[in-house]
Amino acid sequence: MSSSTPFPWHYFIRSIRTRIILIVLSSFTTYAICQNYNEDTVSMVVFAALFFTLTAIVQGYIKIVPFRKTLGKIDEIQVQLPHNKKLNIIYQKNEWILIQEMLKLTEKYIREQNELILNREQEAQIILESIADPIILLDSFLNCKQFNQSFSDRFIQNKETKVFLEDKLWKIFEDKKILTLFEKAKKDGVMARRFAHKIGSYYFDISVTPIISKDGKINGLLGLFHNVTEAKLTEKMRVDFVANVSHEIRTPLTSIKGFSQFLLAQKDECPPTIQSSLERIVYNTERLQDLFDNLLKLSIIESRYEIQKELFNLKALVQTIEKNLKYKHPKKTFSIKLTAQNPIYGDKKLLEQVFTNLIDNSIKYNTSYETLIVINIHQVLNRDIVEIRDNGPGIPETDLKRIFERFYRIQGQSSSQIEGTGLGLSIVKHIINKHNGVISVESEIDKGSCFKIELPSQ
Repeated sequence: MSSSTPFPWHYFIRSIRTRIILIVLSSFTTYAICQNYNEDTVSMVVFAALFFTLTAIVQGYIKIVPFRKTLGKIDEIQVQLPHNKKLNIIYQKNEWILIQEMLKLTEKYIREQNELILNREQEAQIILESIADPIILLDSFLNCKQFNQSFSDRFIQNKETKVFLEDKLWKIFEDKKILTLFEKAKKDGVMARRFAHKIGSYYFDISVTPIISKDGKINGLLGLFHNVTEAKLTEKMRVDFVANVSHEIRTPLTSIKGFSQFLLAQKDECPPTIQSSLERIVYNTERLQDLFDNLLKLSIIESRYEIQKELFNLKALVQTIEKNLKYKHPKKTFSIKLTAQNPIYGDKKLLEQVFTNLIDNSIKYNTSYETLIVINIHQVLNRDIVEIRDNGPGIPETDLKRIFERFYRIQGQSSSQIEGTGLGLSIVKHIINKHNGVISVESEIDKGSCFKIELPSQ
């Protein structure tokens, strides 16, 4: 036995203590019998021997209770072992050797598991390093467990302390919005995302995925930072170009419209043939102005990285929209019914454009005597559901998938019949996307349409 091997002193002391006590008691008892019962000494000694033998058996049975539990555990483990691994255990008659063999097997299993864990960690690190985007792995307490070289080069190289393993995430990121994103994924148990978030001079699409065990417990979080700086700058150039062109063209269009209206005001001096041409010029300049106004709105919405969300009452907003549209459509008869008073959460000015465009379309495209628009609001989990239903002519099924595309107009609807640029619903979709929401539409011919908007309630 090696000098470093621990000796079972407690078990050894208890064992010899019991034996010594029994020897001492049996000696005193034998001496007392010999002194007091000389006539029947043999029978009394036999009785004393039987008594102490029975006592020793009972004590021995009590002492083997822990070993019985240990052997029971070994039997439970044997059932789960493959046959080739329990051959050295199943035929053992000596319990001590059985325990020894099980300990050897356990030691071998632990060694194999350690090697497997090390191999898995190396494989995971190789996979992380093969991904170009920065990646970080955290535990459930937001302690850094692992990250790839790209993450280290991008977010840690300028830090005073280079070793961040086992440290908190806030030591790397001081941005509260990033920390809140990880906390949200941990709290909700679903992927949390943030698009085009600026970190230093770069933009990243950040996605945080919770790592969930089989029993539903969150064991960690995986954060992926996708660099979209180049795409964002390209998009910004495109948006700025559209905005600048729209702004520059509006000035000559205003001049053309103004001079045309001035000439139309001089009806007595203009031949009738010129008057009709001037009216067409005014009409088309108004359409062009409307088109560039919508392009400018769209570019502004796309260029906004953040929106100002607040909780507001939709009823007051709908009443304002209804008054404005009555001035725009004086010859149309329509009514708007709001079935619930629930407040909604979002950018009030942007959502005003959404509801204005949707209600305006319901009024413009309706050919019946009176347009009825019903707005219903309800909440499902953490989402506000807004449904805008009308009694219009409906949308053909072939057009439903394309109505949110830019410049797309429903087939058969000519510009001479209904004014529009084909950008209204595209603007609506962009605004809803800015809110991390979803918009969909259901429609039946001659039965009307229903636009369904889902918005986060917080």
